[in-house]
Amino acid sequence: METKAVEATNNRLYEDFEPYCKWLTKEGQKILEIDLKGFKKEQLKVQTNNKGILKIYGEKSLGTSSKKWSRFNKEIRISKDCDVNRIQAKFSQGILSIVIPKSEVIQHTKDATIRKHSFWGVQKRKRLTIQIVIGAVALVALGTYVARVVLLVNKKHHDAFGKVNVVNV
Repeated sequence: METKAVEATNNRLYEDFEPYCKWLTKEGQKILEIDLKGFKKEQLKVQTNNKGILKIYGEKSLGTSSKKWSRFNKEIRISKDCDVNRIQAKFSQGILSIVIPKSEVIQHTKDATIRKHSFWGVQKRKRLTIQIVIGAVALVALGTYVARVVLLVNKKHHDAFGKVNVVNV
């Protein structure tokens, strides 16, 4: 938790802080866990807007007779592959857990695309890369073979003419 600035508003003295956050990824969803020990559920708000922004904020008094308050405000852009309408928040034992499910339509489309472009578990791009590598290796091997044959032929041709007797006139 990181403390930031102190600001006076409505006879309250606010101390802004940044709570500890941890992202988890499970199949089909992302989970954001925020450590908010000392807060109550009524002191927290989680909202989304039509621009794909998740807003999380809260404030609490630092004492019954004190004008000091502690607050935080987080805004997170939700990725397009998530279903904003199915976001759920749960506050338990000082941890705010926000579950952001991936869109089922996008997930099914992604799975179908992978299946469509796969052959024996290998995607088309990987297959193409493997074919190119095999072709290059075959080309190098053929080039090496041709070079050796040409060298061998030249050597035999040279040997045939290399033993010519020179006659002086």
